[in-house]
Amino acid sequence: MRGAARFGFIARGIAYIVIGILAFMLAVGTAQHEPTAGGALAALAGKPLGYLLLWILVFGFAALAAWRLAQAAAAPATSSNGPRLRALGLGILYAIAFFVVLRFVVDGRTPQPSDAFARDVTARILGWSGGQVVVLLLGLAILAGGVLITLRGIRLGFLDDLRMGWMTRASREAVIWLGRIGYLARGVIVIGIGLAAVVAAANYEPANAKGVDAVLHDFADSALGPWLLIAVALGLMAFGILSFLQARYRRTYGGVPV
Repeated sequence: MRGAARFGFIARGIAYIVIGILAFMLAVGTAQHEPTAGGALAALAGKPLGYLLLWILVFGFAALAAWRLAQAAAAPATSSNGPRLRALGLGILYAIAFFVVLRFVVDGRTPQPSDAFARDVTARILGWSGGQVVVLLLGLAILAGGVLITLRGIRLGFLDDLRMGWMTRASREAVIWLGRIGYLARGVIVIGIGLAAVVAAANYEPANAKGVDAVLHDFADSALGPWLLIAVALGLMAFGILSFLQARYRRTYGGVPV
């Protein structure tokens, strides 16, 4: 399980770096693919050794899913349900990522854009009795998650999971800055998705819901111009590099990474 998790961090790093590069290319006006899951997969498929990297993603996301689900199952009975639920949620997300990449590699099925998915799900929920409240609560939960991700980077909470004593001074400083920038970029994106869901609930309008691609386009069209998207793109790439370092320095207890 320890080896699987470390391999999974490498796969996650590849994914974040590719999406970050695509976001940067979108900001400077040279993008050939959208900075989404489908765009990242298509970009990799068109490069030399691209399908090797895609298979690394397949097995890497499967490994991350197995690791997180094992964490959820093995959490001590005396602990709070917070870590167990977080591990379970991440395990499900990584399992979905595994199936998405596998379907692309085996059958060539491009995943649905996150914007279309967000709008479809929002429209279905708004059709329920009390669906507006459900969408509002989901939006607030996503918004809170984005804030927590941002605070984890600002407060350097991610360092608790790393063997800092094993690193050189230069490596420690690099991890600190990569984590700060990377977590901030991820948090800003999640906050944008959460805010869009809250607006969709308030207006009772599924079209207001957004995925990662629409949020990144909003950054590009903001008052700051492409500079905000460039900063976020660099943050995503920084988080990808941090994932490589986590593959080596993540703490383990009982053979399972924390």
